[in-house]
Amino acid sequence: MRTQSYPSDVTDEQWGLIEPHIPVYPGGRPRTTALRDVTDAVFYVLRTGCQWRYLPKDFPPKSTVWRYFDEWRHNGTLDTIHDLLRKKVRTAERPYSPRTTASVDSQSVDTTSGGEERGRDNAKNVDGRKRHILVDSMGLLLAVLVTAASVDDAKAAAELFGRLDEQPMGKVRRVFADSKYHNYALYEWVETNARWELVIVRRPDGAKGWVKLPLRWTVERTFAWLGTCRRLSKDREKTVRSSEAFVKLAMIHLMLNRLEPKGGDAEFQYHTVA
Repeated sequence: MRTQSYPSDVTDEQWGLIEPHIPVYPGGRPRTTALRDVTDAVFYVLRTGCQWRYLPKDFPPKSTVWRYFDEWRHNGTLDTIHDLLRKKVRTAERPYSPRTTASVDSQSVDTTSGGEERGRDNAKNVDGRKRHILVDSMGLLLAVLVTAASVDDAKAAAELFGRLDEQPMGKVRRVFADSKYHNYALYEWVETNARWELVIVRRPDGAKGWVKLPLRWTVERTFAWLGTCRRLSKDREKTVRSSEAFVKLAMIHLMLNRLEPKGGDAEFQYHTVA
């Protein structure tokens, strides 16, 4: 029984949203590890950025925590929990309001040494990987793809869009992107495989420095949300599967705090968007 608590721990109400969707397999020896403690340990790694072996001793052993994390990222548990929470958040904030727009963008981040899929993004002066995400009009994640930073955004977009098959895109009519996605091969892919239009939002002529692009700030805000998790300040994973899993975990943690805020947390409000 743990006696120490951390700000990243889930509350009783938040655990009630997660627990029913964590698979429990019959047979074998009785479980001696509390799955809630495992979940808190994974969120601790996510929020603090510590290495697995530096987990505080009041958590289950790091090998146990890692084994569950590895299982959940492979068997679809994280995807199931993420998608169910996203539906609850959207229903609570915008009931009976279907998604009609989405936004896509990428973020290049440095990596630690080693691991697969590493490259250089000369435009951003980054050696590492690139996170490609597509979000709905509330900034909630619909798909994520992690590649080497050297991969062109438009080339990766086709693979990213291909991950939308099981996502609620039935009412989406436009996906907004910046000029990096101006690519005729991508236009052809969208026309052949999608029921929505890819809309390029360009910078105003003559603009210098940072410019707020209309209808696309939602995806930039999502990257800011991810930035609150120290594990994501760099890409610290050996595999892109782990990188993508931690992005989903960050959104899961965020949505839990939207649905069941902790005492003392400021109330969160979504701004109206298209």
